[in-house]
Amino acid sequence: MIRRAELADARQLHVLIKQHAGFERGQATLCVDGLAKLLAESSRPAEILVASKQGCLLGYAALTFDFSLWRGQKWAHLDCLFVREDARGRAVGAALLAHAKDIAGISGADRLEGQTPEWNSRGIAFYRREGASIIGKACFHFSLKSPFDCSPTAAA
Repeated sequence: MIRRAELADARQLHVLIKQHAGFERGQATLCVDGLAKLLAESSRPAEILVASKQGCLLGYAALTFDFSLWRGQKWAHLDCLFVREDARGRAVGAALLAHAKDIAGISGADRLEGQTPEWNSRGIAFYRREGASIIGKACFHFSLKSPFDCSPTAAA
């Protein structure tokens, strides 16, 4: 079952977030308390979906929105899509993606964009099977302070 993440999901969802960061050779700085604070907000900065079965979270997706000045259109960004290793190959990712696309469309977005590491051939194959086109842009980021960051360096 795909549904919106709830405050009660914070601990299980945090485990998935840490697994996802590890899979992508990164480190999650969001702590359980920061995630709980985010999930408790009435106006969340991201739409967070979870796939659950009998009270266990199998995966999650996070969706944010932006605006393209060039196109004059709102668009959706698939920030995260992750499925537990033991739940892969059972259409959980496809169900999460379908719900994310539905939410994006209902919200007035004209497209859904996302990214995955270049070495993630399974992920790239999944998105291609689901009808995604690869756009030739380099992703970059600038590190800024986040109110949800619980890493030791954030407190300094």
